[in-house]
Amino acid sequence: MAILLVAGAFLAPATNAEPGIGPVCTGKFPNLITEVCYDCMFPISLAGNLVNFGVSGDDYDSGAGGSATCLCLGSLTAGTPVSFWEPVFMVDVTNKPGCMPLLGGVDISPPYNEMEYGTMKRTPASSGLGGRGAFLHINEYVNPVLTALGVISDSPCLDQRGFDAPFISWADPTWNDDALAMILTPYGYAFAGIPSIAAEAPDSIAATFGFPIASLFWVAGAWGPLYPVTGNVATANTPEQVTHLLTARLFAKLHATGVQQSTAGADALRSCGALGVPEFLMDKRQYKTNRVFPFPDNMCTPFGRPLVLQEKGAARPQDKDYGYFIFRKKDCCAPVYSPM
Repeated sequence: MAILLVAGAFLAPATNAEPGIGPVCTGKFPNLITEVCYDCMFPISLAGNLVNFGVSGDDYDSGAGGSATCLCLGSLTAGTPVSFWEPVFMVDVTNKPGCMPLLGGVDISPPYNEMEYGTMKRTPASSGLGGRGAFLHINEYVNPVLTALGVISDSPCLDQRGFDAPFISWADPTWNDDALAMILTPYGYAFAGIPSIAAEAPDSIAATFGFPIASLFWVAGAWGPLYPVTGNVATANTPEQVTHLLTARLFAKLHATGVQQSTAGADALRSCGALGVPEFLMDKRQYKTNRVFPFPDNMCTPFGRPLVLQEKGAARPQDKDYGYFIFRKKDCCAPVYSPM
């Protein structure tokens, strides 16, 4: 936070931008008490038993099992399995490079040319009728809100990191270059075209009634193809569809680079740590989105789920930037006894 305060002294707010120069940066830091849908943390299980306090929620079988006890082999710690959805990340999508909507509309104003502005654009289609595509920027923030609010203190199951901004797309040379991005994920070439289109329908249906199909890792259901992991979207139907797709692509990219780990499943449970275990090919079932900007949607949306309800009122002319809280599935062994 000290870094952010120092940076804020040198950064001009977007509202001071001169008209006609380019897109204006807008934003607001979310109210962590009233604007985050904490119902998305459910279902919660303790020792294999649901502890939902009357709140229901979407979940899937992560393979962590329903045992009443667990053991951390590395530290010989005995504990109780805990499963819940932890609000850890914030993501905002913007059409202006350097704009950070969820930091109150802070505008870093890096040097860039007009080709780096985000936009919704007409694109040629094979039918000759043309279609609508998009290119937008995205920022990721680490904000473990349960730790920040002090809801639970000193728990090895909670992410204890401080606030950080580990990814900003305008500083990534691959974000607007599909060919360059494919060097990171060359397996994406095998799923372009027909394999991608064929997988979207079953994945979307599965996500409608629960969670997407993990084995169809190259698509995000109703949102579109995950590869290439860039800001270029060939088919842009609505702002919500585009921003959700870019959010899914961001996490697929972070997993592929090895900086994002999995906290769901038996291996994560046995790791007895808050950050999980390496997972280079993202299991998209372990994430839910909750929009907090430009206004909260109070919904928990697994990757790939159709966005009919989320899109209601969310395409106003003044809304160019969108922000989301990301809930991550957490399977953890809460320590009860340790010989150390």
